[in-house]
Amino acid sequence: MNDIKTDSILHGKSITIMLKLVGTSCNMHCQYCYEHVLNNAYVGCKDYDKIVRYLERFKDYKHVFIIFHGGEPLLLEFNLMKKLFEYIFGNFTGKCQVQIQTNGTLLDNNWIDLMKYYSPKLSLSISLDPVGKKDLRFGNNIELRDVVLNNIKKCVGKISNVGVISVAHAYNMNDFIPFILLLRNCGVSNLTINKYQNYGNKHDMNYYILESDYVNLLKSIFFEWISKKWFLDFNIQPLVALFSNTSNKLCSYLPNENKCTYFKTFYNEFENYDICDHITDGIIPKTDDKCLKCSIYKKCGGGCLKEKKDPSFCKARKELFDFIEKIKYGI
Repeated sequence: MNDIKTDSILHGKSITIMLKLVGTSCNMHCQYCYEHVLNNAYVGCKDYDKIVRYLERFKDYKHVFIIFHGGEPLLLEFNLMKKLFEYIFGNFTGKCQVQIQTNGTLLDNNWIDLMKYYSPKLSLSISLDPVGKKDLRFGNNIELRDVVLNNIKKCVGKISNVGVISVAHAYNMNDFIPFILLLRNCGVSNLTINKYQNYGNKHDMNYYILESDYVNLLKSIFFEWISKKWFLDFNIQPLVALFSNTSNKLCSYLPNENKCTYFKTFYNEFENYDICDHITDGIIPKTDDKCLKCSIYKKCGGGCLKEKKDPSFCKARKELFDFIEKIKYGI
């Protein structure tokens, strides 16, 4: 989940807060989930007062983006979530947006109605991938996938901002076009396609794709997106951000050495950190000097600073931005 939109702290007091109130507990065990890959094991917090005491310090920030994350955030007790929504939307004085990042299996009418009440200030992001040759999320459990798809259909029209976040990996690279058609038929209008990231673990080698593969995937999707005019009613990230004339706010492309500190991560009163939850050793990664000196750094941002870069990374990124320039300016 590292391509979450972030607001630069240079533009006033702005922050993204990852509330991981169930810790790393989840009702699923996706094979590429970075919580498992990084061997994270955290306990969450179910104490309303302790959570509010943590949130209070941010309530007067100019921009706050609060993400209920996990594990699976809908494992949290319903009434506690409801009380937290009441506090957040009743006490934060600036522009405050809330997002629920869920695997979608536990969405029921109660959850949907609660989120609907706070829409459009609350958005819903549901994790779902193309099945491909091997499904790393549901393990080819079609029944469970159907549950999620049906839940997505129930959410669309009730919650104003419903999106799907997917991971491109070695087994589903050729399945995104039919997947996009499926999502459009479900009424979804927002899709984020992230790359399976390599954190250096041995089993990553079975799943991860080169940056060059990911760039080629984005380029192929772009041509379909344009030729079939999907762009009129279907947003695809990172395409929208990269082709926009405004500065992008996707952290893997954000050119700032301090971007890992644009996140706050809260598990409980004893385990809360002023850094992204990908960083488990407390050491903030440094941007490579060659990135800082690179001609496309202002567009590229050096990628996720936690990820182990593959040999194709720099060349692929340059090809991506050359492609963008040619399309935008007809070079």
